[in-house]
Amino acid sequence: MGRKVTAVITALITSFAIIVLGWMIATKAPFSTPSQLEYVTHNDMLNYANAAPPLYWAIGLITYAVAGFAGGFIVTKMSRRWTTGGYGLSMLTAGILTIVGIGAYAYWPGPLWFLLGTVVLFIPAAALGHRLAEGPRSEEHTSELQSH
Repeated sequence: MGRKVTAVITALITSFAIIVLGWMIATKAPFSTPSQLEYVTHNDMLNYANAAPPLYWAIGLITYAVAGFAGGFIVTKMSRRWTTGGYGLSMLTAGILTIVGIGAYAYWPGPLWFLLGTVVLFIPAAALGHRLAEGPRSEEHTSELQSH
């Protein structure tokens, strides 16, 4: 149980770090960034977000896909979930990332297509990460795991 909790926490920390780095890269897309960000009001930030080009939001979605993939991959590798249908921890990680992404959208609204992408991207990306971390399944390996 401890390994699984540690795996989920590590996967989430890695995913959040990827998201932060991705948004840092995305700030290079708009024509200007707010100066003295610590003194800017929330309304100023909303105006900035509304003026941001679509590339800003597209980089955010790409970042979310990479973060979801990394979360699914890491949680699978760390938790040793090699059984058939073991997508549970990957989906838990993706669900938490989706909820946090929706919460971030509520605070920092953008275009509606970005919200749709936020809701849709994490789960398939985490499933792909899980599948690639799991590796190819052989009949011998699967039957060996089921006998234990």
